[in-house]
Amino acid sequence: MKYLSVFLFFYGLCIIGNVYGRANKLHIWNDLDPNQKHSDLFVQCKSGKADMGKHYVKYGKIYQFDIRDNFWKTTLFWCTFRHGPDYRTGQQFDVYEYKPGVAQGGTYEWTAREDGIYFRLNQGTIHKVHNWRPMPP
Repeated sequence: MKYLSVFLFFYGLCIIGNVYGRANKLHIWNDLDPNQKHSDLFVQCKSGKADMGKHYVKYGKIYQFDIRDNFWKTTLFWCTFRHGPDYRTGQQFDVYEYKPGVAQGGTYEWTAREDGIYFRLNQGTIHKVHNWRPMPP
C-alpha cells in the first residue's frame, strides 16, 4: 500500500506538471513612429475568464504577460490595439490560441508599426499579419 501511495503521489505531480506546464509569454511592442503626435499604443487583452485591463504603451516599450493553458486546452486571448488621434485607428484580433503540437513556454511577440501589426513566434521571422482600420470611438 505504501508503494501505491508513493506512485500515485508522483503520478499526480506529473499530471499537474503537464496540465499546468510552462507559461507562454505574450509581448506587445510599440514601434509606432515616435515623431508622430499620437504615438502611444492603447492595448486591452481579454480571454473568456480574464480581462488584463487597459494599457497605454509608449514608443519603444513593451507590455507583457504570461498565459497558461487551461485544463481543457481551449485557451484563447484576443486584444484590441488602437493608436492615433482619439485612438480611432486600430485592430482587434486573437493573439494566442492553444494549438496541439506547439511547444509550451513560447514567446508570442506582436509589434505595432505605422503600416500594421506584425507577429513572430520564438524569435522566428517577423511578418505582417494585420492592417490598421478605422475604429469607432
